[in-house]
Formats: sequence, C-alpha cells, structure tokens
Amino acid sequence: MCKHIFDNCRHTKVDMRAKKAIKITALVLLFTLIFIILGGVLTVFFLTKDTNLKNNDLNSVCADLRVVNAAGEEIEYYSKYKAEVAYQDISPYIVNAFVALEDKRFYKHHGLDYKRIAGAIVNNIKAGYLKEGGSTITQQLAKNAILTNEKSLVRKLKEAKLAIQIEKHYSKDEIITMYLNTIYFGHSLYGVKAACARLFDKTPAEVTLAEAAMLAGIVKNPLKNSPLNSVENATARRDLVLKLMSEQGYIDESEYENALKATYVAPPGQKKDTASGSYADAAIYEAAELLEKSVKEVITGGYTVRTYCDPEAQNALVRVYGSEALDVENAEKILLLADNVNGGVSAYISGVGVVPAEFRRQPASTIKPIMAYAPAFDLGIYSPASPIEDKIYDFNGYSPKNYQNSYLGWTTVRKAILTSSNACALKTVADIGLERAFGYAEKLGLKFDTNDGAASVLGGMTYGVTPLEITEAYMTLAAGGIHRELKFVSEIKDKNGKIVYLRSKSAERVLSEEATYMTTDILKDCASVGTASKLKTLNYPIAAKTGTNGDENGNYDAWNMSYTTKYTLCSWYGAGEGKQLPTSVTGGSYPTLAARTVYGYLKKPKDFTEPEGIIYADIDSYCSENSHILKLANENTPYEYREKAMFSANHIPETSDYFDDALPSDFEVALGDGEIIVSLTASEKFDYYLFDLDGTEILKITAGSGYTETAVPVFGLGIEGYYVEARTADGVSVAESVPRIVLVTDPDPFFGLFGQHGAPFIKAPEQ
Repeated sequence: MCKHIFDNCRHTKVDMRAKKAIKITALVLLFTLIFIILGGVLTVFFLTKDTNLKNNDLNSVCADLRVVNAAGEEIEYYSKYKAEVAYQDISPYIVNAFVALEDKRFYKHHGLDYKRIAGAIVNNIKAGYLKEGGSTITQQLAKNAILTNEKSLVRKLKEAKLAIQIEKHYSKDEIITMYLNTIYFGHSLYGVKAACARLFDKTPAEVTLAEAAMLAGIVKNPLKNSPLNSVENATARRDLVLKLMSEQGYIDESEYENALKATYVAPPGQKKDTASGSYADAAIYEAAELLEKSVKEVITGGYTVRTYCDPEAQNALVRVYGSEALDVENAEKILLLADNVNGGVSAYISGVGVVPAEFRRQPASTIKPIMAYAPAFDLGIYSPASPIEDKIYDFNGYSPKNYQNSYLGWTTVRKAILTSSNACALKTVADIGLERAFGYAEKLGLKFDTNDGAASVLGGMTYGVTPLEITEAYMTLAAGGIHRELKFVSEIKDKNGKIVYLRSKSAERVLSEEATYMTTDILKDCASVGTASKLKTLNYPIAAKTGTNGDENGNYDAWNMSYTTKYTLCSWYGAGEGKQLPTSVTGGSYPTLAARTVYGYLKKPKDFTEPEGIIYADIDSYCSENSHILKLANENTPYEYREKAMFSANHIPETSDYFDDALPSDFEVALGDGEIIVSLTASEKFDYYLFDLDGTEILKITAGSGYTETAVPVFGLGIEGYYVEARTADGVSVAESVPRIVLVTDPDPFFGLFGQHGAPFIKAPEQ
C-alpha cells in the first residue's frame, strides 16, 4: 500500500517535470521563432532600406544608348527611343495573354502572390534547384523598370518591397500598361508597341488573338522563342498561351481552335528594314557581353558604343542585300564584311532575327581549308602539288562520298581543293590527326562541341559555326596567318564619358606566312576556275571558297567565303525553318553573285604579297603521277616532266632519282653461232627499244619484262651494233645507250634468205 502511494507520487513528480520541460521548450521555440522573424524583418529592412518607389521611377526607362560608326556618326537601332502606348490602345488579347501566362491571379493579389510563392518553394525543394520563381507581373515591372537582372535574394527582396509599393500607388490597368511598355522582346525591342511593329507590322490595338499569344510566349526566352529566330518555337509557345487562355476563360473553344490554325509570316519589308538595325543590334549585343551586363542595361545605361562600321561599306551591303535580282524564294541572307587590318566588322546586314554571335549553321565545304589544307601546309605534310588519291576512305567507320559520287583517282592537292573533294579533305585530316586539325581550327577562331568528330572536316558539326567565327577564320588567312578576334565594337564610354572598354590590338600568329600564302594561291584559282569562278569577272586578286549543305531534295545553307588583301566577306543564303532552297542555289551561285556585286562597290585591292619563304622549283611530274611521291626534278628528268611548283622554304621535298640509271646496267651484245645475242633486264619503270646502228627498230621490251635475250641472225661479215633507248609509257625518250658492237667473221650460211635482217627470236627469261 505504501509502496503504491510512493509510486504514484513519484510518477506525479515525473509528469510535472515533463510538462515543465515541454513548456520551457515551447517558450524557447516561440522566442526563437520570434527572434528569427524579427531578425528576418530587420534584415529585410536593412537590405531594402534604400529601396523605395520614387516619382517617375516607372516612367524613366528609355533607351539612351548612342551607337556610332567609325566616323563618329550615330547609327539608328530599333529601340533608340522608348515607344509607349496607352492602355486603351492595347488589344485586350495582349493583356489577357500576358496575365494568363505570367500571373493568373494578377487582379486578385496586392503585388505578391503568396500562393504562387509557396508553390514555387515546394517545387524547387522537390527539384533540388531553383526550378521556378513566383514573380508577379508587378514584381517583373519593378525588376524591368527599376532593378537589374541580378539573380540574388537581395534583389528578390527589393523586388517584393517595390511591388507592394507599386500596387498602393497605381491601378491594375496602369501596372499592366507600364509592364507592357517596358518588357523586352529581343532584337533590341523594348515595349509592346515596338514589338508589334517589328514582328507583325501592326499597332498593339490591331494584333490578332494568335499574335497576342505569340507575343506573350516570346518573353521567357526571346532568343529562342522569337518568330524571327524560330517560327517553330514561337508557335509552340503561342499554343501553350492559347491553352492557358482557354482554361482560364479568356477565350471560347471556337476562338481557341481558330487561333491554333494561324501561321506566322514575317511582314513585307521587315527583312529590308535591316540596313542599320542589324549592325546596331549585333554591336549592342557584343557591348553587353563585353561589359558583362544585360542588353537592357546597355540600352538604358547612357553608354556610347563606337563601332568599326564603315558608312560606304555598309551602304554597299545594303544595296546588294536589297537587290531583287539577288533574292531567292524562301531564302534568308547574311552579308558580313570584315577589315583584315583592324579586325573589325566594317559592314553587316542580315535578314535573320539572331545576332551573328548566336546564329549557327553548318559551314559545309568552307571549313576544309581551315581544318585540312592550311594546317597540312603549315606542318609540311602537303604542298599544293602533292599527289593525293581521290577515293572513298574509311575514317573509323565514317566513309563520306564526293558530290555526285565523282572521284578523280590520283590527283594533286590543288585540284582536290578546286573540285572540293570530300575524300581528299578527309584523307588530309587523317594524315594531320583529327585532334591537331581541331586545334588549328580553334586557333583560327572556330568553336567545337565535344561530340564533334570526323564529319566536322566536311562541315557536319553538332552546332555549326557563326558568321563571325567563319569570317574570323578566313580573315586570318587573309592576314597571312595573324589571328585577331573579329569585333563590332572598338570602344565603349559610360554616360560620364569615361572609357570603360577599349579594344585590344593584340594579335597572334597561328599559321606560317608560307602556309597561308599557298592556301590563298589555291583559293585564288577557286575564284577563277573553281567553284567560285563567277568572281573572275572582277579582274583583281581575290581568294574564295564555296560551301553547300543539303540533300537530294534541296539545300539548307549556301556559302561564299572570300577575301582580298583589304577585306574578308561572308555571303550566306539559307533556308528558313522547315524549308529548303532549290538544289540550284549552291555556294557557287547566288552567294558568289552577291559577293561579286559587293566587291564591285569597293575599291580595287592590292595583290597578296608573296613571303620570302615561298620558293618555286621544278618537280618530277612523272614520278608524282606514277610513284605518287612528290620530288624535285634533277638533271636527268626530261623536259617534258618538269613542272614548276610552289613550296615553303621550310618544307622542300627530296630530289627525284626516278630517271637516274634509266638504262639497264646489264645490256650486252654478244656474237653467237650465226646470230647476235642481245640481252638486258627491263626495269619496272620504263619500256626499252632496241635499235641497230642504222636506227631501225628491232624490238620493244615492255617495262617489267625482267631478263630478256634476243637473237638476231647475222647476214654477212663486218661490224654489227645495237643500242637501247629507254622511254616512258607515253613514249617520251628518257635515255639512250652507247652502241654495243661486235665483229662478225662467220656469217649465216643462209645469207640472204631472210632479207637484210632475219626475224629475231626471244629466249624466255631464265628461271
């Protein structure tokens, strides 16, 4: 009994202690939570204390960037001035499309959508990374108009504070209007008015439901989703927006179905309206990269961007670009002119919506001199006259065919380049080593993916090249092997006039002068008798290489890469998305015609200067053709087989001994029983002709016959003699022996029965 009471007392004390501990723990947790909340509030207050909405904060965003050419004259760009539009002048389709996609509770929250924020946090935790944000349209307005694109917690806190303040001072209609006037649509387009004009040639009040949905779909990733860059991506995003609008009750089923059927067509004249804009766009993009800022920050930051744009050269490109005679249905075009001396883009015009630093296409055969031949010349593996066999090769399972499955057999490197042989380019890189070829091309300015392999030699890359990269590589050839980065921007000043970027004049030799000159010499032939022969009417020194990427149904890319001592020009025609050019549109057709027309507006250049290290020497062409080895001619090489060729003084081939000792060393004439025995061993290289002293041909012994004995009947007393002449397979005399003479004292008893000479007979070679 006492024990039971004692136990109850003990348990009561334990329960009281436990409850007390729980209370203490709860209080500690409560105070900790309060401390955390207060600390958080204080932290937020401290971090955002200088962030408050000020008068005109949301109306002060406008483009105040100056882009100037090399002469200091301003270049127009698409969003030079802020293009604002009032709420009543914006189609409800646009407003509803953006609300449906970006912020479906826009008209219900007061700046922050806590439900959306919570959902974003949960999804990010599940994903293990920052998969999505919870920004409302009001928050996006605060970021676009006042803050930067910096990805940080501090910016998000400032953004949230400003959003709440914006909601207190402005109506929803005012907020959505300011948002649509400041949003970025790519292509240097700020505001819905500028975007509607450029993309649809309409005002914001005139756009259709499908166009409004497409506008909303662009904003998440303008580079990827603009219809000027990818109609396919833009249409997919449009369809997503339409679906959301349907689900949220903004449109009915009939409107939804009809909008899905709409197709995007760039407005008439849109591609013609790129005279200065495309150059400025590219320069602005480059300036943002150089300053490590967003395009918006550059456009609105008060900078002055000086470019290499040459007004005369730019006007030339504009005239050529706008020529109807050079237009091709379904074709997009790019013309880019680079100055070989300063490494700047002198002129640029484009019909595609992507800046040249981001626009990638397959380079086709234009890459062959860069990856194959210039490196081979630099290493001394080949020279222009080197023999090379044009046939199908197997390169680790990769066996590409030549165009129209046509092959030259044994030819020279020069002819292989002129005919743009796929097989020979691949064979050359096999001899260089693929990794070493990649290394050379990278030094010239090209970029490769880790998945790129042997197909890159023929222009089959994972992502292709940009117009800037391929032009930079050819500019290196034009500059004699000196590599400079190709740039639009030479200098950037901030709003106070301080220089914040100045182009470096650094340059690096990546190829020998001799290698680049030999490459240029062959590409000059390409411009006169090769695939770029339409340039020959210019009648001045120009080097060129064409390239065509396509299949039996049509082509996707057609290039002409050309250069003089002054300029390097990229001329590209390409099919729009989901389309092909006619098979007749190759690199040697319209791109070459466009290049020829551009050069017609430019001053005639000087010829390329031959380096001191280039030498000319006679080669043994017969040795090349028959032994397939390049060697210099020597004193025994016949005149008919001497051919002048170009070499680097650092890579001179050996001297040929092909015609040395052409005569058989064992040529003998001996007197037999009523006959004269003539014997010799025929080489594998030459045919031998046996003559008597009167020059009468007695016998032809073909090359490779081995040891041969010939018996010639004797017809009288006196001196008999014979000599041998060595000839090539095509009958050119190589050497002639001294006559071998014998004294006949015992004539043929049947003298006279067979005429002056009896029919000789040949003994079989000894085994």
